[in-house]
Amino acid sequence: MWEIFRCDDLVLQDSDFWIYKPQLRRIRQILLTPVGSCQLINDVVSGGGLRAQATEDERTKQPKEAYSTILHSSETYVCGAIALAQSIIQANTTKDLVLLADDHVSPESINGLRAAGWKIKWIKQIRNPHSKKDAYNEWNYSKLRLWELAEYDIVMFIDSDFIVTRSLDEFFAHPGVSAKGDNINRFNSGLMVLEPSTCTLRTLMEKRWLVRSYNGGDQGFLNELFPWWHRLPNKINHLTYFPSADDHKNRDHTVPADISGIHYLGSKPWWCYRDYDCNWDMPERQIFASDSANNIWWDVYDKRPENLRQHCSLTPKMHTIYRDHRNKARDANLPDEHWKIKIRDPRLKNVL
Repeated sequence: MWEIFRCDDLVLQDSDFWIYKPQLRRIRQILLTPVGSCQLINDVVSGGGLRAQATEDERTKQPKEAYSTILHSSETYVCGAIALAQSIIQANTTKDLVLLADDHVSPESINGLRAAGWKIKWIKQIRNPHSKKDAYNEWNYSKLRLWELAEYDIVMFIDSDFIVTRSLDEFFAHPGVSAKGDNINRFNSGLMVLEPSTCTLRTLMEKRWLVRSYNGGDQGFLNELFPWWHRLPNKINHLTYFPSADDHKNRDHTVPADISGIHYLGSKPWWCYRDYDCNWDMPERQIFASDSANNIWWDVYDKRPENLRQHCSLTPKMHTIYRDHRNKARDANLPDEHWKIKIRDPRLKNVL
């Protein structure tokens, strides 16, 4: 139970005895937080339970908190990270924005990311010891570098294929690790509240050689290491996922109006045309398609400064790929008929 007996609080270790000096605030937090991943903790925290129990000194001492994302191995998600920053800022946050980047991100992109609002912290990649060379998940354990942000008390990590639609600042009151549930007992690591710690990182680095991930990636590994995670409401991390069984209920795959964040699965909005979600043109990816979610992403794009739009250009390669998918959808006469929509994306002019 290393969430309770934190390595940061270890005072003395002698043979089989460990002596800890935990922070009283954290013990109160643990006592007030529902045990297990099946109960939401939002009512306890936002209802003032935790804040009300804090001492005068604890209330006056404001914790240092930050949003964070990570870019490694390629520049595929630079545009997404810029849109994420803009959406957080548009929600009137009071927190820092910190982006972890490795040397695969070019100076030009770094300038754009800084202009979007990110503070840059350089990192070294962490290889997934159970992946094959050049596999898609070869370097995704780099997410463990989040625990290096020890200058912050609480960090909310958000994947770069994500848009914030309402302020998430209130969720920094939750303990780490807090996340949205993927199913009954596993969480989605696309958005996590965590507590940075150098010694926790050291433990994660050691365990990565011994503990296998159930899905081969960082999410499976973190679920194995943090079984006592705390459940956030689903609306904070709404996945663009529409199983076929639900098609009769929501044929247009419209996202609910009350969500606080959208997590884009499948093909990302900036990879394709702004006119509609290109996942519609691929039968195997239609479960991820949502024009309403696509429009929300492009609304953020439209509000960003003009000088940041160059980082979201439509490349000739992506144009060729999605034009071919569109032609195949037309030839197959797919019933959603998105392939009939005239493409007016102004970025197409640069490609042609």
